[in-house]
Amino acid sequence: MLTAIPVHAQHPDLNDERLKNLELEYVGRDVEKSGAYVYRDLTYFYLFASHTTGWTAGDGCVSTTLPDGNALWCFGDSFFGFISEDRNRSHPNVLARNAGMIQTGEESWHDFIDLNEYITTDPRDRDRYYKAKTWLRHPDGNLTQQEVDNGGSDNNYCYWPGDGTVIMKNGKPVVQYIWGAVDNTMTPYERSIAEYSLEGKPGDPGYMKLIELHRHTPDLGTSHDRIFEDEDGYSYLYGSVGTGGLGAWVHVARVANHDLLSPWEFYVKDEQGNWSWTTKVPTTEEYQRSRISDDFNINISVFKYAGKYFMVNMLMTGSPIYISIADHPWGPFTQQKCLYRIPSEHAAAYITCVHPQLSKTGEIVVSYNMNPADLKRYTPKSDGTAEEHVDNGFWRNFNAPESADLYQSHFVRIFNWQKLYGIPNEGPIKEPNFVAIPELLNR
Repeated sequence: MLTAIPVHAQHPDLNDERLKNLELEYVGRDVEKSGAYVYRDLTYFYLFASHTTGWTAGDGCVSTTLPDGNALWCFGDSFFGFISEDRNRSHPNVLARNAGMIQTGEESWHDFIDLNEYITTDPRDRDRYYKAKTWLRHPDGNLTQQEVDNGGSDNNYCYWPGDGTVIMKNGKPVVQYIWGAVDNTMTPYERSIAEYSLEGKPGDPGYMKLIELHRHTPDLGTSHDRIFEDEDGYSYLYGSVGTGGLGAWVHVARVANHDLLSPWEFYVKDEQGNWSWTTKVPTTEEYQRSRISDDFNINISVFKYAGKYFMVNMLMTGSPIYISIADHPWGPFTQQKCLYRIPSEHAAAYITCVHPQLSKTGEIVVSYNMNPADLKRYTPKSDGTAEEHVDNGFWRNFNAPESADLYQSHFVRIFNWQKLYGIPNEGPIKEPNFVAIPELLNR
């Protein structure tokens, strides 16, 4: 259990009214020499970790702010069901392959409305109580409808979340969302874009209803693509391509008018070192040659601040979280600096994401996911020695003590990060798609 330290106990300048409803724990010393510092956001950790019915855990944790002020949160593999008072999954749970929810406030987990279809909410049906179906099922899923209705999840193909944006289409706001499909070996299979309606309000049958699924859109090389909407009329899409080793190179594409279904342009460097935008999908060799950072990068988030562009990322699973700077959304991103060293007990951390809408005073809010590590146990033998047992990390999510708290997203807030680059604090980070498409604010 984490113990919160009042914000002002370490840094009086954080005694800001805009932070008064947050429970924060001071943890940051990695960037302390620059004047920047890090807090764990316990409020947002428990907003997700305290769910007791329906969605109880998941990874991915990508957010998109909506024009009505709510937020869409998307997750990959997620547990649905209900958990016991001692926070164990001793009751039946189902592992849905992806999940969505709408956040309408930040008082409690009751402010989150699940978008997955429940199999039943009848407490007399103990085996299926609050289990749910995968939110967006892959069309090539191998289960029958009866198996899905009984709580089964496809294992041959599934969708995991990339990122979402909001555009105006026929005078109405529409959510466009990138989904990356993977097969049963977790190998990327295809890229798809789903469009969702925003008519009505959260909880209405038509709100976030799937309008159309567009399959086999251009491939960015990974199953986790991130979007940055700029004022120049383009939305930029970031992905990474593996080198064959432990790292990956980041590259960029863009679409005009912020519409993900517009023709994609790819920023490519030829063999002579010349850069250009092209509509031809690059080869793997071209992708690797066209990296926009000299550092390995995965799980890229980009935002704009004080006239500069910043990329937050990991180098690989379990690495610290880094930030770098550029003059343009297509890079090059340089001057990479450490933002936060993930604690050793979270060493299997992965999937970082920046959430601009959560920035209150100019701080960067980053989430990351983790899987429990394998756990060694020893039981005594009659000869006085001990026998070693290894509990698989992932399966501890089902049966370990307090298992419902293991497979959760963790949030950190990095304050005064601006001092890393000598730029002024201009207040909260702005939500990109509202900057790019101001008419969304007039609804």
